[in-house]
Amino acid sequence: MRVTDNMLHMGLTGNIQKALERLNTNYTRLSTGKMINRPSDDPVGLIMGMRLKKGITEGAQYKENANAALALLNSSDYALDEMTKVLHRLSELAVKGANETNDQISLEAIAQEVEELRNHLYHIANTKQENTYIFAGERTNQPAYTLDNTSDPPSVEWQGSTAPLKAEVGTGIIMEITVTGDRIFGDPANDFFAQLDDFIEHLQNANYDEISNTDLTNIQNRLDEVLKVRGEIGAKVNRIEKNIERMDLMNINFKELLSKIEDTDYAEVTMDLKMQESVYQAALATSARIIQNTLVNYI
Repeated sequence: MRVTDNMLHMGLTGNIQKALERLNTNYTRLSTGKMINRPSDDPVGLIMGMRLKKGITEGAQYKENANAALALLNSSDYALDEMTKVLHRLSELAVKGANETNDQISLEAIAQEVEELRNHLYHIANTKQENTYIFAGERTNQPAYTLDNTSDPPSVEWQGSTAPLKAEVGTGIIMEITVTGDRIFGDPANDFFAQLDDFIEHLQNANYDEISNTDLTNIQNRLDEVLKVRGEIGAKVNRIEKNIERMDLMNINFKELLSKIEDTDYAEVTMDLKMQESVYQAALATSARIIQNTLVNYI
């Protein structure tokens, strides 16, 4: 095949251009710190990187949800711990009030303390975590209970939701992160507040049988339910904490894989750049020796 000067010129120019492109690729990788700067650099790596970034973003959102859930569950447990102390005191007062040796003055004193504890339970029932009423179910922007001042003493009315608040704390993991007030304080038709009103009335009327058989039983039943709920909350907290640990490990793994795909290996790219610079200089020197014709040669 006959090789002309034009063919030599085009071949050498093409090779020099490819060498320049390789140099530019390495310069770009060193300056940006990324191996993939456009889709054509590594289509497969680009897709894998996008999937890893999605996993990292979702993991961060799940972790945020999980931490918010932990805050609500811990707040619920703190409130129920306070309620547990109140119930223990009510139990002591019920045992004391059932003693028929009490005179009316003693029973009135017990009734007054029970009323104060009832009021304290009302405030516990409306505990807030930031702007969330933790026992109001899905109606987090309003108190779980209100006072009806038309009655004497004022009655406590339920206005929360019976549906607990839920959150997705992991891929496909949806958990109930609050406990509704109707479970903590009982059926709104005859909740614990109404039972305490009856207890106060029994004390004022010296109804020892009702105190022994009804009021003491109501208090113990409520204590059993609260302890049961606290056990459930503890199990959920443990599960969420374990899930957060797992998500942290997954996040580290995803970031390491993403770094291997995207980030520049400076030592390797620098060595490749030096080699490409040598190739480029050799191509220029070779072309200078091969193509030496000027316009004078054609006169």
